Amino acid sequence: MLSTFYPLLAHTWGGVMIGVAVGAVGWALLIWGRRSGSPHRGLVKLFGWVVCAGAALLLAGAGASVVTLMRLGARHPPPGELVDVGGYRMHILAEGESRGGPTVIWIPGAHAQGLALHHLHVAIRNEARSVLFDRPGTGWSDPGPFPRRTATEADELARLLERAGERGPFVLAGHSYGGLLAANFARRYPERTAAVVLLDASPPDAFIYAPVYGAGALEQLVRDGEREGLAKLFARWSDPEPAMAEAQGEIGRILRLQNELLADVKPAMDANRRRPATSFAQASIFREFGAGTVTGEVPDIVVYDGELGDLPVLVVIPDEDPSAIIDPLGLGEAAAARAKNFFQRARVRYLEVSTDARLIHTPPGTGHNYPYETPGFVVEVVRGVLEELRAGG
Repeated sequence: MLSTFYPLLAHTWGGVMIGVAVGAVGWALLIWGRRSGSPHRGLVKLFGWVVCAGAALLLAGAGASVVTLMRLGARHPPPGELVDVGGYRMHILAEGESRGGPTVIWIPGAHAQGLALHHLHVAIRNEARSVLFDRPGTGWSDPGPFPRRTATEADELARLLERAGERGPFVLAGHSYGGLLAANFARRYPERTAAVVLLDASPPDAFIYAPVYGAGALEQLVRDGEREGLAKLFARWSDPEPAMAEAQGEIGRILRLQNELLADVKPAMDANRRRPATSFAQASIFREFGAGTVTGEVPDIVVYDGELGDLPVLVVIPDEDPSAIIDPLGLGEAAAARAKNFFQRARVRYLEVSTDARLIHTPPGTGHNYPYETPGFVVEVVRGVLEELRAGG
């Protein structure tokens, strides 16, 4: 299984090492073909030359990839600090003064680098201490150990904050998949958590029980991540985002909003996304919900009803009809109705994790990606939490 080799494939020099290994095999075949008395030695030698030629192509691509990554790394140095969290480093950008209140930690959706919420960080850093960080494998962080798991990343975040000297308490604001990490941090470290702001956070239910997908919903994303990672490793990857941003439809609209809001950091983000580690880290974290893995991992990442006690938890969701998500799937009438009902209810599951959970609807006309559609609204929500916590000591 390819996942066994993620640690090697995620390394910047991984392609070179693979090319050398393949070349060694080809050379061994040539030597054996020359020295063997087998009647098939000619065929073995021919195969050896083919393998050596393949190794040369791999090395050429891998070398080009390494040079590109080194050049981009020199052009876009980390804006924050690289902190050792146990034999590998994570990147953290912490700015602003606490002003007598908690520190805000922003966690973007999917398995994105911290800069994906840079516009929110900039908007609040003059009012409070604000933190962006890169999960291992993303941004400027080292790949870290595999497999990538939400529970592991919650502990890594705790070590990062401690070793970076960020003492908290913390308000964790997580969007989508980042909300799952925020809730997991709060469950494990309640004494270091002041509040949780869940920006349409992904509950595990959405991947396990959804009538549309069922368990293994992210398998396609796993395969896509692996293909992207291999292409990056051998300089065969071209960024599809520019073309996607020009396309009509919801994805193109959101990408154009992101490009506008993140214009100052977009070149660095694009450079970071060229790292093979980014793709393999994403593939690994999405394997968490794959068939055969999910049953063993979910008990460790689910935040059950009542597990956050009386911690302030803001469940901020769009008040939208999930038809925009379901209708393009082409389901039958009964299946579509069941899927819409599920998605409406899964969005509010986190209301049960705390006795102080509060439901907040986003402005009309906004959807799942509202941190980009209406960033001012998100900042106001977080600002309100900060003011409440400061007033309450």
